[in-house]
Amino acid sequence: MHSFRLKKLQARLRNPILIKKKENLLYLTDRSFMNGYLLVPPQSAKGQGLRIKAVFFGDGLEKVEGIHSNVLKNIGIYLLRYRQLEIEDVLSFAEYKYLRLKINDKRLKIKPIRSPVDELRQVKDTSEISKIRKSMQIVQAVFAKARKEIKKPGITEVKLARYIASLGLKSGAEDVSFPAIVASGQNAAVPHHVPTNKKIRAGESVIIDFGFKYQGYCSDFTRTVFLKKVGSRKLETAYNQVEKAYIESIRCIDGALQGLPLKSAIRGAVAGDVYQKAADILAEKKLDKYFIHSLGHGTGLEIHELPNLSPGSNSVLKDGMVFSIEPGVYMPKTGGIRIEDLVYLEKGKAEKFVKVSTQLKDNIL
Repeated sequence: MHSFRLKKLQARLRNPILIKKKENLLYLTDRSFMNGYLLVPPQSAKGQGLRIKAVFFGDGLEKVEGIHSNVLKNIGIYLLRYRQLEIEDVLSFAEYKYLRLKINDKRLKIKPIRSPVDELRQVKDTSEISKIRKSMQIVQAVFAKARKEIKKPGITEVKLARYIASLGLKSGAEDVSFPAIVASGQNAAVPHHVPTNKKIRAGESVIIDFGFKYQGYCSDFTRTVFLKKVGSRKLETAYNQVEKAYIESIRCIDGALQGLPLKSAIRGAVAGDVYQKAADILAEKKLDKYFIHSLGHGTGLEIHELPNLSPGSNSVLKDGMVFSIEPGVYMPKTGGIRIEDLVYLEKGKAEKFVKVSTQLKDNIL
C-alpha cells in the first residue's frame, strides 16, 4: 500500500470519499482489483473522524495490507460522525441508490465529485516515470521494426496495426494503451481513424499512433511517415510546419522563447500558452484551421489524464508531470500529419523519454 499517497489524499479531504476508479485504487493501494471500493476519511482532528485510515469494500477475498476490509452494505457504520459522503463521479446511479439504501442516516448527503486522486496523479514520482520510460522504450523498439514492415508490398492499415500490437506484447508490454491507429491517404485526415483494409501507397502520409502498458503505466507515440516520397508540396509544407510547432512548443515549456507570458522555470509554463504557441506557428502557413484537437494530455495509469494542454487552459505545468506534445493538421481529401512524443518535466525543463527523429528526411521510408 502507498501510505504516503493515502496521506496526501487525506490532507485534501473535508469529507470522506468513496473511490471506485480502478486506476485510482491501483494508485492508492498498489493493487489491481476486478471490483471494489475504498472509503478514505479526511485526516482526523483531535480524535474526531474514523479511527482507521481506510476501509476496502470488495467481495471479501481481497486483503490490502494496512487497510481494513468489509462489505459495502456495512458502509453506514463508518460514517456515523459525518454529514456528507463524496463519491467519485464514475459510480453509477444504481450504485448511488444502493448506497442511499444502506446508509440509514438520511441526514447524510451523498455528493458525486471529480476525484481528487485524478489531480494527485498529475505529478509522478521517480518509480512512475521509470515505468513510463520502459513503456516508451518498447514503443521505440516496435516503431523501428514497423518502419521495415510498412515497406512490404500490399500491406494494409489493419495488418500493420495488428503487427504493431503483437510485437509490443512480445517485447514485454502487458497490454496496449489503446488500439493502434494506422491512417493513410485521405484516412489520415481523421484524427482517430480505425484501420481498414486499405493498402498503404507511395507518396501518402501515413499516421502511426500507438502505445503500450508496462506495469500499469501507458505510453503514447505518433509519427507520420511516407513510402518512397512525399506526394505533394502541400503535404511537405504541412509536415515541416507541424514539426516546427512540435519543436517550438517544447522550447516554449523550457522558457527559451521570448515574448510569451510564461511562469518561472520553477513553476513551469501555463498549458494554454503552450497550446497557443503551437497554434500560432501553424497559422504562419494558414494551417491552424486544421488543428482540431488539444496540443497534448497527461499520461500515466490512463492514456488520457490531467493535465490538458488545451486552448485557454490555466493549468501550470510542474516538475514530475508527464504529458504528450502532439500538434497535428488534418486536411480533407489530402491527408494528415501528426507528430507526438511523451515528455516529463524535470527542473523546469521538458525531457523526452526516447529520441526518435521527427525530421522529414528520416521519415521517408
